[in-house]
Amino acid sequence: MPPTTPQPPVAPPPVPSLPDLAITRAADMAMSPHPDRGAKLRQCIDRLPQAEASTALTLVERRIEEAICRLGLEDVLAFDVGGLEDGLKLVHVLEQGSGGEWRATGRFIRLAAIYRLTPNGSLPLRLSADALPSPTAFHQLPLIMALYKIIGHSLAHQGTSLALQQANNDGAYRIGDQSFRVVPLSELPANHPYRSGYQRTDPVIRHEDLLFPSFWSFLVRLLVGMGNRYRLIRRINHDDPRYRRLLTETITKQQGGIAVDYRRDFGDLNHANPDDDRRLVIVSGFRPNERVAAHLEVWGRIDLLTTEASAGGRSQPLTVRFPTSLPLWRAVLSHFHLGHRVINRFRLIL
Repeated sequence: MPPTTPQPPVAPPPVPSLPDLAITRAADMAMSPHPDRGAKLRQCIDRLPQAEASTALTLVERRIEEAICRLGLEDVLAFDVGGLEDGLKLVHVLEQGSGGEWRATGRFIRLAAIYRLTPNGSLPLRLSADALPSPTAFHQLPLIMALYKIIGHSLAHQGTSLALQQANNDGAYRIGDQSFRVVPLSELPANHPYRSGYQRTDPVIRHEDLLFPSFWSFLVRLLVGMGNRYRLIRRINHDDPRYRRLLTETITKQQGGIAVDYRRDFGDLNHANPDDDRRLVIVSGFRPNERVAAHLEVWGRIDLLTTEASAGGRSQPLTVRFPTSLPLWRAVLSHFHLGHRVINRFRLIL
């Protein structure tokens, strides 16, 4: 057996500078649910000489820009920082969680813009600290719901605001005319498939007779239900192993899509019929600079949906009519050996 080559020691993480540590502590105070901490911070800010306050604001603005770049949000969000306290609040909010929650929010915002749910269908969304929920509300909500609350008031569908609102005192919420509630981990049966991956920052959601493993998946399902221009339908046997793989196997962004799972359980958490499992595979619209939103719906049949305007008449082949969407659909389907069967045998609904 050849000798093992010694590996160099892993470099320790960089030590934050004193100004960075001071900003972190002040940001925590700015968004603290304890009012006395926020009051003490404001007293400190009020006592700062103008030159020092200006220098501190510059450092805070730089910290916000660094966070936005690190999270890949440059194309979707822009913040009007305002004063020093507002900037510190934004620092705190941008640095919460693992980063995955903000990246998921960014993907949702890109899709929302294509669906014309943002003002004039444009990006970036420009927000100020006034858009932030109160510190108490921010920390009471699961993190990804708190992040959606920041942007939701900027979104609308057919004139209806998509702000996150409390629906009643029983823990129900509403977005537009759709009500839902958070399902706590304690309610899920021991063998429930959504139990092992439960995340308190992005929890299981109940919406009518549908159950979603996360708030993110509920948001995406809500979004795509707001309309696509074209739908291609292909019925397929539930028992086809290729269909089962498309429905259940991991799909990565490197394979061309994002899988969004949910199930119709008729309100019964013990319902376990695999035929009621459903999946969306988002293949376009979540990356920067994409202008078409396209996805697959897998629910006992496979539907292909897109916002892409047809580039040809009904007699034209799909390669001509949907030059952007077709290769993306095909890439995912071909991975499961379904490309020819689905795409070449379809019924088109305008």
